Amino acid sequence: MRFRGIIPPVVTLFDKNGNLDLDLNKRYLDELINQNVHGILLMGSSGEFSSLTLDERKLYVREMIRSINKRVPVLVGIGHTALKDVLDLSACAEEHGADGVLAVNPYYWPLSEEQLYRFFGEIAENTTLPVLLYNIPAFSGQSLSVELVKKLVMDYQNICGIKETVNDFGHIRQMIKEVIKVRSDFMVFSAFDEHLLPAQMIGAAGSINGTAGFAPEISVSLYEEYQNGNLVKAEEQHKKLSILMDIYTFCPSFFLAIKEAVHQRWFSVKPGNRSPFDVYPSELPEKVDSLLNNIKMKEG
Repeated sequence: MRFRGIIPPVVTLFDKNGNLDLDLNKRYLDELINQNVHGILLMGSSGEFSSLTLDERKLYVREMIRSINKRVPVLVGIGHTALKDVLDLSACAEEHGADGVLAVNPYYWPLSEEQLYRFFGEIAENTTLPVLLYNIPAFSGQSLSVELVKKLVMDYQNICGIKETVNDFGHIRQMIKEVIKVRSDFMVFSAFDEHLLPAQMIGAAGSINGTAGFAPEISVSLYEEYQNGNLVKAEEQHKKLSILMDIYTFCPSFFLAIKEAVHQRWFSVKPGNRSPFDVYPSELPEKVDSLLNNIKMKEG
């Protein structure tokens, strides 16, 4: 499958006691799909996968894929430090009908290029699903090199894309320029919201960006306007995304700010969070409210 466009990395919603609220999560995904997103990423970094047990992750993935019901393609994050659990999560995603998996390198210990190659290779060998690599050095501790990715995509046909969560735009440019020489079908997705437009200009397949989790119509409009050659309108949406980037500064655990925005836009209940993430700046709701009003995204 070829993925494209705007694929929100969704947050995971809990009830007031910090338990998975499956019904609320399904309603949330409906809101995103109604805004014409091109796919959904479950259990990415914004999805707070590190706060869930393996059983909870499997339950969530099963129920969300069932609820999405083929309306849009679904990617599932399978991040974990233990390869055995990564493969278990990958098998779960495949069993329940995911369209692809997103694989991040193990965090905590640094790995050599050879170790990274072995890790991603074993994932590819143990699934028939498309595998997208997830490069997020701020969280994983190291960046995936262009040479490593080239070797992987030459040796494994189902490794077919990458999500680039990097500050260095030159790295994204090199990834697109060099890897496409050996795999013309390789897909590069930007992640930082302000990279969406310039990445489109150099051949990115789309964006898996955090603000699309609560303001999807801005990113979708930017992507579609650029694809249709309407650069003036695309630039207008780019300016809105630049304003939205402030949300990443409201709280060190930025998914809490995104989750707050999701609740303020679409739900009457306050966000539920798990310890230690039930502690956050007291001014967070006010800052999110101000941001949403500033770009006229507050509903109701």
